[in-house]
Amino acid sequence: MPHNEADYTEFTPELYPPFPSDVPTVDLQTISLAKILGGDAAEEDRVFQACVGRGFFYLSLSGCVTGETILRGADEITHTGERIFKLPLDQKMQYRMGKGKSLFGYKYAGSTVTDRLGTPDTAEFFNVAKNDMIVPDQQMGNPWPRQILDAKPLFSSYVRSAHAVGVTILTSLARRLGVDPAEITGRHRIGEPSGDHVRITRGPARGTEEMPEIQTPSHTDFGTITILMNWLGGLQVWSESSRKAQLNNGQPDVPGEWLWVKPQQGCAIINLGDAAVKFTNGVLCSGRHRVIPSPGAQGMWPRYSIVYFVRPEDQCLMEKLKGEGIPSGTEEEAAEKLTAKEWIFRQSAALGNRFDN
Repeated sequence: MPHNEADYTEFTPELYPPFPSDVPTVDLQTISLAKILGGDAAEEDRVFQACVGRGFFYLSLSGCVTGETILRGADEITHTGERIFKLPLDQKMQYRMGKGKSLFGYKYAGSTVTDRLGTPDTAEFFNVAKNDMIVPDQQMGNPWPRQILDAKPLFSSYVRSAHAVGVTILTSLARRLGVDPAEITGRHRIGEPSGDHVRITRGPARGTEEMPEIQTPSHTDFGTITILMNWLGGLQVWSESSRKAQLNNGQPDVPGEWLWVKPQQGCAIINLGDAAVKFTNGVLCSGRHRVIPSPGAQGMWPRYSIVYFVRPEDQCLMEKLKGEGIPSGTEEEAAEKLTAKEWIFRQSAALGNRFDN
C-alpha cells in the first residue's frame, strides 16, 4: 500500500543496523545521571576525571524523570526537525543564520568550509534559541517556522531539562575545584539572554564509499557544556587530547587518528566546550571532534542528532573562576575582556561559518 507522504519518516531508529565492530572506537566512561542528581560522591569523582581528561563521557539517562524527558523529547524534536528540513530551500532560507549576525536559525549544507581548500560541509541544521522557547510568543526575539511554534511546549520542556542537566554537572565540577557553585550557576541562568540553543541536524546518507565526507569539520565547542543525542554513528574524536591537538587548517597538528564514538542506547554524549576551559584556566578539557557519515551499513541512513548547548550568558565576561583548584596565571588577566556573546561569535566565525549569505 502506498504510504501517505505526510506520514512518511526517514527517522527510523528501530530499523538502523548495528554499529560495526571493525572500526576503531574511543573508550568513554558511562556516568549515571540519577546518581549525580542524588549527590553520589563516587560518581561525581568519575565525572571530574572524565572532564580533566578527554572532556567526553556517556550519560545514562534512565532512572530519573529529567533523563526520561530528554530521551522522549529528543525523538519528538527529531520528527519536528524532519518536517522543517522537508520544506523548500527558499522557505528555510527565510530563517537563515547570519541575518543580523545571529547564531540562531537555519544553516544550509555547504555554508561552512571544512579544510584549507574550502571544501564545503554536507549537513544542514536549525538552531532553536533557548530564550524564545521559554517565554510567551510576544516576547520572542526571532521569527520561527510554524513547525517549531506548534512544538513550542515540547522545546520548552526539553530546554529546561537539558539545561538543568548541564548546570548540575557544572555545579559538581565547581565543587571539585573549590569554586563556589554560585560562581558557575550565576553565569548560566536559564532566564538570562544567552547563546544556548537546541540544534537539530540532518546529515545526508553517505554519497560515496570513500572516507571521509565531512558533515561537521574538526572543532571544539564554543560553549561550556554540550548534551548530544544521536542514534547512528558519525561522531569522531581525535585520539590525542585537545590540549595537544590544536586546529591547523581544519585538522589536528599532532599524530593520531580519528576514533568513532559508538552511540549507546539510553545515553546522551556529554562534552565540555572552550568556555569551560577558559573559566578554569585550562584545568578542564574541551574535546576535539568532527562528524562524518555513519560507518558501514549505517551510512545508508540520513543521520539526525539533537544537541543542547549550554553557553554563558551574553553579558558574562569571559574571565576565569576563583577557587583553590583554579591555577593562577598572568595570561588570562592580560587578555582582552570579551563578553560571552562577543567571544562565541568570534569563535564561530573562526570555524568557517559564513554570516554574509
